[in-house]
Amino acid sequence: MRIIVCIKQVPDTREVRIDPVTNNLVRQGVPGMINPSDLTAFSAALKLREMYGGSITLLSMGPAQAAEELERGLSMGADRAVLLCDRRFGGADTLATSYTLSEAVRKIGYDLVLCGNEAIDGCTGQVGPMIGEWLGIPAFTYVEKVEKRGEKLLVTRAGGRFRRVYSAEMPAVVCMLNNEETSEMPDNTPPDVPKTELWDADGFDQEKIGLDGSRTRVSSISVSGRKENYLQVEPFWDLETRMDYIFSGGLTSKQTELTRGESAYLAETIVLDLKQMA
Repeated sequence: MRIIVCIKQVPDTREVRIDPVTNNLVRQGVPGMINPSDLTAFSAALKLREMYGGSITLLSMGPAQAAEELERGLSMGADRAVLLCDRRFGGADTLATSYTLSEAVRKIGYDLVLCGNEAIDGCTGQVGPMIGEWLGIPAFTYVEKVEKRGEKLLVTRAGGRFRRVYSAEMPAVVCMLNNEETSEMPDNTPPDVPKTELWDADGFDQEKIGLDGSRTRVSSISVSGRKENYLQVEPFWDLETRMDYIFSGGLTSKQTELTRGESAYLAETIVLDLKQMA
């Protein structure tokens, strides 16, 4: 089984800075690290290779310094590493990034593409599914576990209160949620570690990469530590109680944690809350 793991070097978000002119993240002088959910994807690849054989290729796009993280991955057991490193790739949004990575995946050859569900420096969660779209293969997001059964994959997705298991033909793209147990995997340096291969932009459609291939522009960006709030209103309040609530502060008086999840999960949560209040 030919497994490709997309790895991104991200800045340490505790030391993130914003360029006031370009509105982009300042990466020079900021410590880099492997995106945490990408490490989870790499861990899953190592387990699959151990059980079923095959090869693992690490793939990344970025400046030359990103090779440091790929070298770390090679020391942890990857068979090959490819870094797309060319100024022409620079400034890419998620569309251009996903195109570039998908073309590299085609050239390398693949049965399974593993990605982190999202990168901590952007949190869009778009690149993995877009790779699947460019390649014309199934893509699964919010994945907690991936297994191989015969010639098929079994993919376990987080679904609020439930876990959903899908069976899929390969090839496929699987985007893994971060698992803290695999965010700091120990180094296990094998003998004769290969070197990272550096690929330039030759052979790629120049109109689909970098700034030319990007359809979005960053107009502004900021770092905020403000927490989101939500309100759970008692459904059986009488009019007088509701008016008193509004005049005493309403929404601004509530400081509780925001509930997140898929639509089905949120609907289930509301129904359960209503039943308890009845």
